Amino acid sequence: MIGDLIKGFKNRLDDNISKSIKENDKKLSEISLNIELIEEITNHIDNDTQIILKEIIHDLISGLYSGLQALYRNAYISLRSGIELSLTYVYFLDHNYEYLFWKQDKYDVKWSVLENEEKGVLNEKYLALFCDDKFEKLFSLCRKIYRDCSQFVHGKYEYMYTVKHQVIDYDKDTLIEFLNMFYDLTNIIIALLLIRHSNLNLGIDETYKGIIEKNLKKLQLTNTLEKVKEYWK
Repeated sequence: MIGDLIKGFKNRLDDNISKSIKENDKKLSEISLNIELIEEITNHIDNDTQIILKEIIHDLISGLYSGLQALYRNAYISLRSGIELSLTYVYFLDHNYEYLFWKQDKYDVKWSVLENEEKGVLNEKYLALFCDDKFEKLFSLCRKIYRDCSQFVHGKYEYMYTVKHQVIDYDKDTLIEFLNMFYDLTNIIIALLLIRHSNLNLGIDETYKGIIEKNLKKLQLTNTLEKVKEYWK
């Protein structure tokens, strides 16, 4: 009996994936390229905390897969993990003491620390050490994504999937909203990596360069873009 239940559930999820891909091909292509770029940047980074970047990529793929299956709440939970780990990675680069304790499960990373305007990652004075830019749009988008994803994580009534839908079925509007947030998150991750590793010689092809240029201009990080482009020559 449990086998029949799981089989029926699997068939429904597979059907959701087919519909999701068919009706959202363009946005999924943009997202796919962003994930590839994050992987490319990660492969050029050689430090102990690189393992966090690999976990972020895992979260992105897991979240995308859940979203395509119409498991939307699960998908947003993965996105929140992705945004937290992205800031955690940057934080630990310059807080090795906390990182060593974290590896031994003796330190808990808190969002209130990561977003702190004086001592955290979302701190203009801190990021200005690496790139002379204005980061208001980046910071605002980070906080918005975390806040919105948290509504799903904490099970707020109006954000529960079962409130809006009685069955696990593909819903175009819900998926589009999720994919837009997913795309914004991947743009944030790319921007954070390029700000913190602005002197990294990526040796990437023209396709990725176009994505970087479009992404940083969208986030109004023009000085960061110019610094990064110096290492393309």
